[in-house]
Amino acid sequence: MKSFRLSKSKYLSGLQCHKRLWLEIHKPELAPPPPPGQQRIFDQGTTVGELATEDFPDGVLIEADYLNIPEATKQTEEALANSADVIFEGCFTHDNVLVRPDIILRNDLGSWNMIEVKSSTSVKKENIHDVAVQTWVLRGYGLEVERVFLKHINRECVYPDLSNLFKTEDITEPVEAVLSTIPNKLSEYKSMLVKHEPNNSIGGHCSNPYDCQFIDYCWKDVPEYSIFNVPCLRWPIKERLIQGNHFTIDQLPTEIPLGNKQKEYVESLEQRKSIVNRDGISDKLDELEYPLYFLDFETDNPAVPRFDGMHPYELFPFQYSCHIISRDGKVIHKEYLHESKSDPRKLLAEALVKAIGKKGTVIAYYVPFERGVLNSLVEWFPEHSVALGSIADRLWDQLDIFKKYYIDYRFKGSNSLKNVLPVIVPSMNYENLAVSDGSEAQVTWNEMIRSPETDEKSKLINELKEYCGQDTMAMVEIHYHLNRLIGFPFPSEDKPEVIV
Repeated sequence: MKSFRLSKSKYLSGLQCHKRLWLEIHKPELAPPPPPGQQRIFDQGTTVGELATEDFPDGVLIEADYLNIPEATKQTEEALANSADVIFEGCFTHDNVLVRPDIILRNDLGSWNMIEVKSSTSVKKENIHDVAVQTWVLRGYGLEVERVFLKHINRECVYPDLSNLFKTEDITEPVEAVLSTIPNKLSEYKSMLVKHEPNNSIGGHCSNPYDCQFIDYCWKDVPEYSIFNVPCLRWPIKERLIQGNHFTIDQLPTEIPLGNKQKEYVESLEQRKSIVNRDGISDKLDELEYPLYFLDFETDNPAVPRFDGMHPYELFPFQYSCHIISRDGKVIHKEYLHESKSDPRKLLAEALVKAIGKKGTVIAYYVPFERGVLNSLVEWFPEHSVALGSIADRLWDQLDIFKKYYIDYRFKGSNSLKNVLPVIVPSMNYENLAVSDGSEAQVTWNEMIRSPETDEKSKLINELKEYCGQDTMAMVEIHYHLNRLIGFPFPSEDKPEVIV
């Protein structure tokens, strides 16, 4: 029987889905490259791993590239022969399974402890299997592994004191509990990998515990409008329908109970038209007070904090866009983008309180996010608490219109701005933007602030401004559309004047 070398990551892929593992081995070309946001998570994990090794200054790093297995194995054997007490990223193989544990430490009596480093903030179920397969390989290789630990980010850490950036938890007991399952799993994999592509069904496992890189391939036969677009349809119901190969809305069994919003979505699809409650929209728009401020923040939340008083993964804004409509219909645009590595929070807060007056409704798309950013700014800069608190108090959520009064099957069950905008305003979308979502904005901003003053930096600045500006201009265009729906066209819908 042909044998395939497995890595730790491939072992975990097999736990999630046999088909995912089979595709990784036999058809890896079907997986698109990771998006910038995902690549940033990988890079951030690498940074966290490097920081974790600083507690062991005498450790030996196995520097061979991950693809150069013979050299990595040779360096690991040399480190063991030289009685290294701490080894980083050693290369170990047992029964054709290869692992490179983050840290192994020799104990006084010659046994070893292992430490797995994660950029998460707690121990997760999948981490147990991750560490278990590494432990199994190390013991099979010949090392006596006594205790195993997970070293993860400590949310209580506060910059600039990073001495407690990590928490280390002993997970020996749960790891020992699953070790006995590994040989049977490996036997399953070996048998499955020499056969034809498995015929696994799609389902919730496609994104649990990780997003599978083959989703586009496995979901290619799902129709554009499907059961997956019905709002809030529970996964047990979806799984039942998947097993019956029922993917279209007309295949929904009549005995499945649907809520009002779900029924409205189905009705919208069947009739191929929007379902609009104009009275509800009119009443909601009557709440607005001019001038109208359409506000959007772009934020970052690095695992390792880098500004005073900040915790790991704590959000901070580095950019805002604000389109302002006066009662006579005139539109101006104000914006701020922080362009250096310095702390952006204070300068952004000061620019924001200058941009937004003391009266007028502040419109956002999903208010809890903008309110959270504003409340954080209030905590950081109490001298601006009155002005920032006033902005937070005047927030009004445009998303509520689409939750309550506006159903369209073309939204595909999502009321996100990215789904609503191309339907409401066909001339606007995010497909042709260099930056097309919040995670890409984070990646681009971090690249931009580290760039020298060149044309490339100017290009990145323009891309960020275009993206954030589109978010607020999108809300303006949606606002125009809603007003036309209720018979109240604006006196002017001209291109806005830009005021930085």
